[in-house]
Amino acid sequence: MKQAIVSIVMGAVLLTGGAPWTGNHLAHAGLPDLFGKAQRPLPKGALQVQDLEADPKGFKGSILVRGVVAKVSPYDPQLFALIDSREARVCQDLNCAKYYLPIKVKDAKLKPWDELNVRGTMAEDPAKKLIYLQADSVENLGPIKK
Repeated sequence: MKQAIVSIVMGAVLLTGGAPWTGNHLAHAGLPDLFGKAQRPLPKGALQVQDLEADPKGFKGSILVRGVVAKVSPYDPQLFALIDSREARVCQDLNCAKYYLPIKVKDAKLKPWDELNVRGTMAEDPAKKLIYLQADSVENLGPIKK
């Protein structure tokens, strides 16, 4: 009976991702994603694109966001759309995202599938009814799909 209880508890811990021997790290950290590469660790304090979805205007000051370039604006070469890196890896398609975060950058050398760490502030263009991340700096981590 005692062994059955231990088995049930350990099974529940593993299903919820709370394996006690992993410390503060995610149990799947370092495991390859669907493209076969190990996922890069998220910098301390960084947000994923989906973290901004509910209230992008609610983020004040400088923020760091990780995402994958999904689209380039045909009208503005400095306007891009990011999707959540996790979502891009799972669906393996840049058109499947629930939320696209517009970003404005000075460096227009970005390409679809490039994974980025973007530091900037949320801004609004009332004329275009657009809320976007105005990039102060962009770290291009390279493409997640070749």
